[in-house]
Amino acid sequence: MPTTTENYDLSDLRRLADPDRETPAVFDDGADLPASPEEVLRHSERDELVRLQSQFSAAGALPEKPYLEALPDQYSTEVVVFEWLDLLINKAGFENTGNALAYYEEVGWITERVRDDLREYMRGFSEVESFDPDKPGPADLDVDDHVMSLVYVARLASV
Repeated sequence: MPTTTENYDLSDLRRLADPDRETPAVFDDGADLPASPEEVLRHSERDELVRLQSQFSAAGALPEKPYLEALPDQYSTEVVVFEWLDLLINKAGFENTGNALAYYEEVGWITERVRDDLREYMRGFSEVESFDPDKPGPADLDVDDHVMSLVYVARLASV
């Protein structure tokens, strides 16, 4: 049976990694461990939303729904759009990404026009190129994925 780090006490692993370093008492029981990379990412996404909200507030008004009425006509927009769609398509596949875009329209994050424009951008991605027989099928998007999508919507709306 392969040995994994979950079979070890964290204090022991720290001592093995750096025998001269003293383990802080707060880590002894594992209760106050630093956040996982996924948690840090979630916090940074939410922090970005708060920063963008502050920018809108400073400008005089918070955005109203739909948050994104049209994609900005700038080169940087395409970079953000491709990054966002790449994230969604790689996680959820083409069909689930299309469903997510329809959902974002339904809840008022984007307009029908933006949804249609994003679907046109999706044509730039090839299902055949991304097909990997060893990779599991598309996963459903979770709350964190939708928060990340809202971050992308806010980024595009703030351009």
